Amino acid sequence: MSKVKSKGKFVVKSADLDYYSFNKVLSRNAVYNFILGARGLGKTYGAKLKVIKNAIHRGEQFVYLRRYKTELANRQTFFDDVAHEFPEFGFRVNGGVAEMTRNPLDEKPKYETIGYFMALSQGQSRKSVAFPKVTWIIFDEFIIEKGATHYLPEEHIVFNNFYATVDRWKDKTRVMFLANSVSIMNPYFIAYDIEPTKEFLSKKDGFIAVHFADSAMFTKQVLSTRFGTFIAGTDYAEYAVNSVFADNHEFLLARKSSNANYLATIETGTGDFSVWIDVESHPMVYYVQTGRPKSEVVWTMDPATMAEGKRFVLYTDRQLQAMRAAFSRGHVKFDGPKARNSFIPIFKR
Repeated sequence: MSKVKSKGKFVVKSADLDYYSFNKVLSRNAVYNFILGARGLGKTYGAKLKVIKNAIHRGEQFVYLRRYKTELANRQTFFDDVAHEFPEFGFRVNGGVAEMTRNPLDEKPKYETIGYFMALSQGQSRKSVAFPKVTWIIFDEFIIEKGATHYLPEEHIVFNNFYATVDRWKDKTRVMFLANSVSIMNPYFIAYDIEPTKEFLSKKDGFIAVHFADSAMFTKQVLSTRFGTFIAGTDYAEYAVNSVFADNHEFLLARKSSNANYLATIETGTGDFSVWIDVESHPMVYYVQTGRPKSEVVWTMDPATMAEGKRFVLYTDRQLQAMRAAFSRGHVKFDGPKARNSFIPIFKR
């Protein structure tokens, strides 16, 4: 394995493909590091290399995190693709623990714990467990593939609780969020107002770094394979190879028309937005805006926020169903990405 330079970044090269290097994004010293890129770019491979090297040279540990326990069923294969990088060491998975030995040829090699396999959905049960040596969390496939499963309720808050359990307010732990470029409408992008506007982003005073990885060399190599040629020009190739988010719809963004009339203000998990209707347009169009009128009617779908003057509405409410139907036909417009991303979970139910 060697390194080559592509578009100003060094990437690990294995076989005939160029793979992702974390050096540039991690040099920004953020705590939450979001890395998005093509399928097969080597994001998980590179993350494994980093945490194993830290274990060898610094005695540090890691957490390999997935959303549900069922996603860890194949954890026994965790070291299969990277073990050859460390021929003087031995690795194994022992239950929910990743282990390493520095003396693999001994008759009875002594293994040490270097990592833990954990599910975010079960994080609450680990609140009393200490992880003093854990310095990295790898949250693999944090964006759900279409039709695969569901996000946890208030997932970004669930993750923050999990992070606090691991870090214990020590500022010792950093996170690599890894995913293919599947959907911008995920709990983390919505909560932290992340949009694929440029290659590198910094959010929350540097606490968050985002890299929308684009390796022209990798894309060219993949599309030259027989399967790459087969999928070229398809929607699948756009996200799997070209790192294009399928739901980044600019055509849904628009300011309300002068003929639009106010309907209500709807509370969402990431903000409150006013909804307007232009009944004179053909077809009728809804507008969701961040600006709110001085006199308003507030709808909430969360019983916990119900108060005098608000109206509690179910997801099956007739007005919401009408908006959902209009959205499916492209007749709901938003004045910005945050409004769009906040409403998509409501419309997808």
